[in-house]
Amino acid sequence: MIKVKHFLDPIEEDDGQRIWVEPFGLTEDLRQWCKVDLLLPHLGPRKDTWEWFDEHPDGWEEFRGRYHVELSGSQYTPTLMSLAKTGLQDNFTLLHQGSDVEKNTAEALREFINELEAYCPKDE
Repeated sequence: MIKVKHFLDPIEEDDGQRIWVEPFGLTEDLRQWCKVDLLLPHLGPRKDTWEWFDEHPDGWEEFRGRYHVELSGSQYTPTLMSLAKTGLQDNFTLLHQGSDVEKNTAEALREFINELEAYCPKDE
């Protein structure tokens, strides 16, 4: 299962690996304090897309669409497919820094990964 949380939300036992997906890094002290296991800023939206959404918080659908187009044409398809397969078997948490719990980078990425699950080979 893929969870989405703000990086400052309480850490829960079932979070699994905690993965930062904003298009910029974290300082080492924040990474340790928030127990971030992986930094994957390259899976976040392009900086201009992210900045556009920051300036247009009511533009969720456009942001999500732009971001999904970026992801679908990305060189990181194998990584995204791996996350989709992992999400079918194990828990992990995508971490964001946005103020909206339903409309943020991690939620848009979770939606994209969930769509990829249909293309994951089923283990026998």
